[in-house]
Amino acid sequence: MQQTDFQNLQNMVLQAPIGICLLDATTMVAELLNDKFLEVAGKPRETIIGKFYWEPFAEVRELYEDALKNVALTGEPYYANEVEMTLIRNGREEQVVVTFVYNPIKDEKGIVVKIAVWVVENTIQAKARNEMGALNKKLTSSNLDMQTVNTDLSRLNSELLLSNKNIHLLNLRLQESETDFKRLVEQAPVAILVFRGPDMVIDLVNQAMLEILGKDASLIGKPLLEGLPEIKGAPAVDQLFHVFQTGEASDGNEAPVPIKTNGVVETRYFNFSYRPLLDKGKIIGVMDVAVEVTAQVLARKTLEANEQRLQSILDTMAEGVVIVNAAGQPTYANPMAQQIMGISEEQFKERDYNDTKWHNERLDGTPLLREDHPMYVVMRTGQPVFDQEIAIVQSDQEKIYISINAAPLRDGGIISFTDVTSRRKQLQQKEDFISVASHELRTPVTSLKAALQLLDRMQGNIRPEVLAKLLGQANRSLNKLSDLITSLLNTNRISQGRFPVHKTTFAIGNLLRGCCQHILSAGSHEIIQQGDLELQVTADEQQIDQVLVNLLNNAVKYAPQSRRIILQVEQQTHAVKISVTDQGPGIPADKVSHIFERYYQADRSGGELSGLGLGLYISAEIIEKHGGKIGVESKPGQGSSFWFTLPL
Repeated sequence: MQQTDFQNLQNMVLQAPIGICLLDATTMVAELLNDKFLEVAGKPRETIIGKFYWEPFAEVRELYEDALKNVALTGEPYYANEVEMTLIRNGREEQVVVTFVYNPIKDEKGIVVKIAVWVVENTIQAKARNEMGALNKKLTSSNLDMQTVNTDLSRLNSELLLSNKNIHLLNLRLQESETDFKRLVEQAPVAILVFRGPDMVIDLVNQAMLEILGKDASLIGKPLLEGLPEIKGAPAVDQLFHVFQTGEASDGNEAPVPIKTNGVVETRYFNFSYRPLLDKGKIIGVMDVAVEVTAQVLARKTLEANEQRLQSILDTMAEGVVIVNAAGQPTYANPMAQQIMGISEEQFKERDYNDTKWHNERLDGTPLLREDHPMYVVMRTGQPVFDQEIAIVQSDQEKIYISINAAPLRDGGIISFTDVTSRRKQLQQKEDFISVASHELRTPVTSLKAALQLLDRMQGNIRPEVLAKLLGQANRSLNKLSDLITSLLNTNRISQGRFPVHKTTFAIGNLLRGCCQHILSAGSHEIIQQGDLELQVTADEQQIDQVLVNLLNNAVKYAPQSRRIILQVEQQTHAVKISVTDQGPGIPADKVSHIFERYYQADRSGGELSGLGLGLYISAEIIEKHGGKIGVESKPGQGSSFWFTLPL
């Protein structure tokens, strides 16, 4: 055998990214092995090299000796994928997981002359894969190769030593065949390419590499870029030429390479190890050991894209989402959760769902015990909870109400919640309204009933003045009852969009004089009218009259000590502005923004003021239907000025 072929075989074995031990097929004596094999075996080199193979591996001899003999007799390789076994490594018993191949190497006559033991340890990968569980089930098979080669490639530059005795023994045996190196490459279970010269002429390529490239043996003898023109310009290819030029070994992970398959060029990904081939110190070529990891890379990219989409969904959700660990400690809070609770994600992570920094309550205001919290129930029972409302009180914020959905996770739980504070306030307003409406309706009904009962008892024997008084009481009660019912009906029509506007043109002064007669007749207030009272407007006269009557009545009701009420008409560029101003106590600033809401009453302190809280709401709807605006200007102690505008 030529010295160059021997050096190539030696380089191949010693620089291989996986463990290799070369055995004599007849004696089963170990002739050549690399450091990767020693790393997996966990035994000193001198206990293996030159020894009967099963002497240092007595602990597994009974399991695999027959398989090794069968390879020598039949010439058929033996594969063992991820076998769990007990090895004595570094003087200690260890449970390991390994993948190994007994690969026969034959001479020209087909006789097995050597057996190459290829071995890769998968212990760490197997443990990691088991921990990943079902989520990574589909990726495990592909990730095995990627993780193994990545681990091996990081250590390929280790300097290897062989005793002169072993090298001499190897030379004697390798001289029997000049094709051993080629056979080792061709029969290797990993993809290998051997290039010669500066043009990277393909000298050797095994079947594993041909299957990856989708080519046949006609590739041999061609320069790399002639046989595979589509890969020109790929960084991994440029790095290959760099290794030849500099003699510096190179490793790569997940390198993209364009490969033409069935006439279509597609990007595939490889982990590779480039090693220079030397002859008397001169670089004559490069050996490429490659593992395709396209499936793993695409799977990871898909997973990353799915994670990014999920993150985008969480970031834009209208519901707050919080994930907690098994101890109830938040590990994630989306932006809406931070907005609802008024704290940052970092502050979330410093608390748990029943933290003393916030106080949880039931809807009736009683404390919510820890064992009744939705998240605690989920963690204890493993059953989801849906649409449970609770109140949360923080010392520096207003009480909020949230509706919670919670579900268990494998190592914690997930909570989604919405802020239902507005809904809860509206329900409370409706309950308050029903109570007020019941009281307001009961008062005129009771008065009307009493007047009618007296009239019934005294009929035929009643004095004229008593009759007039009772009839007046009955009429007033009936009018009040009619006004309340009208307000309720108007509110209902507004909510259903059935509130028609019938416009006519009229003088604003006539409307002002008519709307305040009931107040002037009482004699308790003076009404001063100012501005251009002859101004003509086009509007629904009856509805605008209702707005003015409501504003005037509010001035009398809420500012009883203000004897003067000013009605002001002001012409603007394209509208008329009408204001009703009193000199009463004014409206607190925190109530001004709510004054036109349905069911809202600015003064609830003593309950002495009657009403349904609908007057200003209906007035605002009427003005909006006319295309105008309505508002109020008020300062505590300085009176209030309610105004509205109508387009001219």
